[in-house]
Amino acid sequence: MRRASQDERRQLGDTFAALCQVESPSGAERPCTDWVKSELRAMGLDVAEDQSGSEAGSDAGNLLARLPGRSGQTILLCAHLDTVPLTGPVEPVVVNGGWENSHEAILGADNKAAVAVMLELTRRLARTTDPPEVGVELLFTVCEEVALRGAKAFDAGQLASPFGYVFDHASPIGEIVLASPTYYRIEAVIRGRAAHAGIRPENGRSAIAAAARAISAMPLGRLDPETTANVGTIAGGTNTNVVPELCRLRSMMPSQ
Repeated sequence: MRRASQDERRQLGDTFAALCQVESPSGAERPCTDWVKSELRAMGLDVAEDQSGSEAGSDAGNLLARLPGRSGQTILLCAHLDTVPLTGPVEPVVVNGGWENSHEAILGADNKAAVAVMLELTRRLARTTDPPEVGVELLFTVCEEVALRGAKAFDAGQLASPFGYVFDHASPIGEIVLASPTYYRIEAVIRGRAAHAGIRPENGRSAIAAAARAISAMPLGRLDPETTANVGTIAGGTNTNVVPELCRLRSMMPSQ
């Protein structure tokens, strides 16, 4: 495999920047799904979208496309289309040789960097006169950021590849993960007692205060070389003059 030309590198950057600007938080991947589908079809590939959107909780399904090879053998390349929720607009810019968002919000490189690479690899192979020796199956999943729901809903029996690579690992280029991590999610509802905070606060029991005490007692961050823990969201209360009766929190503990 030859190194990418300057034109191919430029095209990769353009594709990545364009992808990042197509908002696709988990559950709302339709614009990104249609964009990727259009790019693949413009390269001459047939693209199938499954019906797993409703099961995964998305407005779009997983995409599967194939580029056949001469040998009849194939490998799988997989990336996900969704990102974590956006808190601002995305305007990709190059800073000191790397891509950043000019606004205080995510860029979306997880996982659009992988999607862009897969598209540009396919573009290169599709332009060649002869098919590649080994064919490629391209799988783009939805709702990865919410417990891999798109991948779980996908019918793996459709795949012909005996093995493949899933691009979604923040590590030095060339490192390969060979084992699946374990993921525990904790959702807790703390119930207190409502009361008027300005007149009779002593009659109330603050669910938010109880949650705060519980969180402060939890070991968070890196617990050991293979395990981390995090409280990701906390919500509760109805108004500033009411002792909050309910509080909800979500936490996770992945282990390598």
